[in-house]
Amino acid sequence: MRVLLLLIAALPCVALAADDTKPVTVRHAAMGTEYRITLYPPSKEMFEEEVTHLTDEAFAAIDSLEKKISTWIPESQISKVNEHAGEAPYKTSDEIINLLQTCKEYYRDSDGGFDVTVGPLLSLWGFYRNQGHLPKDAELQEALAKVGFDKIEIDPAAQTVHFKAPGMRIDFGGIGKGLALDRAAAVLTSLDVKSALLDSGTSTVVAVGTPPGKDGWTVRIRSPYNKDESIDEVLIRNESLSTSSDAENFVELDGKKYGHIFDPRTGKPVEGMLSTTAIAPLGIDSDALSTAFFVMGLDKIRAYCKAHPRVRAIVVVSDGGVLKPVRINFPAK
Repeated sequence: MRVLLLLIAALPCVALAADDTKPVTVRHAAMGTEYRITLYPPSKEMFEEEVTHLTDEAFAAIDSLEKKISTWIPESQISKVNEHAGEAPYKTSDEIINLLQTCKEYYRDSDGGFDVTVGPLLSLWGFYRNQGHLPKDAELQEALAKVGFDKIEIDPAAQTVHFKAPGMRIDFGGIGKGLALDRAAAVLTSLDVKSALLDSGTSTVVAVGTPPGKDGWTVRIRSPYNKDESIDEVLIRNESLSTSSDAENFVELDGKKYGHIFDPRTGKPVEGMLSTTAIAPLGIDSDALSTAFFVMGLDKIRAYCKAHPRVRAIVVVSDGGVLKPVRINFPAK
């Protein structure tokens, strides 16, 4: 689960006048969450209804994507892939092939820390049913046999996907909301919107431009253990931010809490990490990387950011019981 607190959370929806410079906020339900767009109209002369029309087109792009990549929709393209790709190479759309190629890059660059095939582990540990289950070693090994992007064969020329292990399935939940925000932001930009902040509930934030007269959009990173406390604050512009934490989504088994973010290589929930924030050019990037960083650990996060100058990170650590943010790839103050 991604947890973050936005500065714009309290901004109301407002009617516009010719001299009004306040933003308009519009909400939309999709992908099991609430999407929100806060934007400054391209023209002060626009009526609020005209602004809402802009967001309608952006939300339509989110709905269109959901129909293709949601595993909760039986007729979606990815549901069909999951149904048939274990039997033989299954032909799908260029869009799904390209998305899988992107996921393959994240998998490779994170040394397997980000993996869209972890569904069998979530199922085994009881997260899909909200009923925790502490698996035995034999159960864990059986689930791990169905996990690993290296077990997926992609043929871009033939547009086919093939699972080399029976029982595998793909779930784009780790990047879907970020990609949806990217699609919506692209629509707004094409409609001449130059200042907007988009978010998917408590998941990912995508910034278009800056608020008028400001250097960027302010986003506050919430403490992993206190909903009312922010632990850091950053400015973003024309980029995206995502935060991963297991503080709110976990199961308790035999008196111990197990978070929902798994190391796909061990099959077990990650331990010892509090929260990780990724700031990157696109929503799909930060969405994937915040999860990958949670798995990778501090040293590998530093190495990744060094190799990718446009990516920044904030890792919350405990120093003698006091939570502190560690900033990576930020300019020196």
